[in-house]
Amino acid sequence: MPEMTLSLREQQKGLAKRLIVEAAARVILRSGVYQFSMQEVADEAGVSLRTLYRYFPSREDLLDGVAFEVHEDLVGVGITPKVPEVDPSLMPETLARMVGDAFRVTAERADLGRAWVVINMVSGTRHESSRGIDGMVRQVVAEVGPHLTPAEQDLVFGVVRYLAGSLSWKVMTDDFGMDTEQVAEAVGWALRTLLGAIESGSRPSDAD
Repeated sequence: MPEMTLSLREQQKGLAKRLIVEAAARVILRSGVYQFSMQEVADEAGVSLRTLYRYFPSREDLLDGVAFEVHEDLVGVGITPKVPEVDPSLMPETLARMVGDAFRVTAERADLGRAWVVINMVSGTRHESSRGIDGMVRQVVAEVGPHLTPAEQDLVFGVVRYLAGSLSWKVMTDDFGMDTEQVAEAVGWALRTLLGAIESGSRPSDAD
């Protein structure tokens, strides 16, 4: 019986933290990463300031909470700090699929995803899920472009990593009016096209 009570308490605690984090995301988008107040977040979440501080003792903890929620969502679609083992011949296709899935799961909690992008842009912080994507992109580029110099691989990595990131989803949906499925399709096509060209022997210096 005590175990069941503890389990329920933990579930309620997790739900409360999730609601606070989602409220924080909305406030951050309205007020800014460094301009929002903890009172604003408490009001938005419908909790007391004391309750907010019990779950998140500082603004930094709250920002980390946003990052953690996004990370947990992305882990659900297979994006983790550990690069998955994938058949090398399928890596470009797998990357394109995973990026599309990441965009879709981000869109399900769009305010959270947008707030995460803004936090990363302002703070320059890179979290676990970002490093997971970094690792897979590096692995894909190395696999399809063994003929590239290290400097050329870095260039290709930069382009692919930008396309695969939440920032490209935010820009295309917010600034260009595309829906998430259109973004997933367009980015998937761009990734397959670029990586296919590299695999066929193309290199960034060919544009000179």
